[in-house]
Amino acid sequence: MLLDYLIGNLTSEWPFRELLMLSAAQDFVLMMIFGWMALRGDRWWPIVVTASLALSVLARTIGMLNPDLSVYATLSAVLGFWILIYVVVLAGVGERWLAGEKPVSGAAVWRRRRPAP
Repeated sequence: MLLDYLIGNLTSEWPFRELLMLSAAQDFVLMMIFGWMALRGDRWWPIVVTASLALSVLARTIGMLNPDLSVYATLSAVLGFWILIYVVVLAGVGERWLAGEKPVSGAAVWRRRRPAP
C-alpha cells in the first residue's frame, strides 16, 4: 500500500485519463494481492479490502469508459472506497491488538513450514 501511495504521488501531474489507467492498474494489482491474502489467511479484513478495491477498479474503469462522467464523481467514489480500506485495515490491526495476539518478532520464521514426514 505504501508503494501504491508513492507511485500515485509521483504520477499526480499526469493527464487525468492516463492517470486513471495507471491508478486502475495499481488498484487491480493490490486487489490481487489482498485477494490472495484473503484466500490464504483466516482474517476478515482482507476480504473487505479486496471487495473495496474491486469497486475502486470498477469506478475507475467506468470513469475511463464514460467521458461524460464528471472527474469529481469518479474521484469521490474512489476516495470513499480508499477511506473504507484504511479504516478496515486499522480495525483489523486493532482487533488483533485488543485480542492480545503476539506481534511477529524478528526471531519469527518467515518462510512456510514444511509438514513433518
